[in-house]
Amino acid sequence: MDSTIVKGLRVLETLAASDQPRGISELAREMDLNKSNVQRIVGTLLSLGYVSKDSATSRYQATLRMWEFGLQVVHRNQVRRAAQPYLRGLYEKLNESVFLCVPDSDDILYLDKMEAAAPVRISSQVGARAPAARTASGKAILAHLPTEALDRAIVAAREHFRIADIDPAKLRKELAAVRADGFAISQSGYRPGVNSIAAPILGRDGTIMGSIAVTGPVERLDLATLKGYASEIINAATRISEAL
Repeated sequence: MDSTIVKGLRVLETLAASDQPRGISELAREMDLNKSNVQRIVGTLLSLGYVSKDSATSRYQATLRMWEFGLQVVHRNQVRRAAQPYLRGLYEKLNESVFLCVPDSDDILYLDKMEAAAPVRISSQVGARAPAARTASGKAILAHLPTEALDRAIVAAREHFRIADIDPAKLRKELAAVRADGFAISQSGYRPGVNSIAAPILGRDGTIMGSIAVTGPVERLDLATLKGYASEIINAATRISEAL
């Protein structure tokens, strides 16, 4: 593995995740890298247009160049293209927020959404991550992955999202029910007061490709309402799978 590329990507990722422009010394301390090394990397990123410099403060921030590349990748995504008409169909029929999620590393990634007029509190953004082991979307995906993927997802939930109260045995039992029923439900699983139902999207060979979820506040989406939406969301996921 080329260490220069790895360090460059680490610096870029750190700048992209930062709410404020960062200085060279600050980056070097945070990333435990040599200051001159960081200076050289940032200079290269600056010349390539991935980073901009505030001349008044000599601090740096990521530019929208990564966003441009990200949009190109997202727009080519096969699952997103196939899912869009069915996302809209569910959104228009149920008048609730609808999300498309895909597995990424050991988490899930929100790839697309149609948001209700009365939005989900603390609504997830496209491009955001969530713990697969604690969301309906993630459970719909994990139910169709090997056991070792579940183990990694539990570790990721603990390390990435500081979620420690996951019972592996209970979760395995829940995923078995997801496989049997065709849908997963989350009641305040990740965000308090927010409930979801999700169904898996499968490729032609049965490989899990993602999931589609309906999400809303517990006041509108209680357990009975979620279960009432099951046939709708399973149908949408099946149609997306057939379109792949």
